[in-house]
Amino acid sequence: MGVTGVTGVTGVILREYCADRRARLKGLALIALTLACGVLEVVINDLPGWVAAILIGVLTVVDGVWAMSLWRARTVVRASGIAVVGVVRVRKWAWPDIRDIVVETDSSPPRQRVRLCDSQGRKTTLPYVGERHLPDLHALRPR
Repeated sequence: MGVTGVTGVTGVILREYCADRRARLKGLALIALTLACGVLEVVINDLPGWVAAILIGVLTVVDGVWAMSLWRARTVVRASGIAVVGVVRVRKWAWPDIRDIVVETDSSPPRQRVRLCDSQGRKTTLPYVGERHLPDLHALRPR
């Protein structure tokens, strides 16, 4: 998990929590391997052309979305608020709209997630933010 930081004025990224470059490259290699295995399986089974084209298309789309989620997912903290970057959208909250940032534990499998609770009661998981980052997040929040 990579953390980058820049000090600055409003709008400038203060912290960015994302997978580090090595982890992303390993994940992309795994995705490429699964795509290659899927295409090989379609070719080996000598399926009709239209079926093979559909299956390869579906494999490509699914693996492409998987790769994009790995490459783009991040939590960005700015002086103006927090943004969660996903595959196709960026969700933003201004600091006054954030009620709390808490750690929740799921029972099966045991896993901790850092969640943002907004002023309307909705909760959103902050990708790549761990419990050890909470003091940092609370310190960045304007008073």
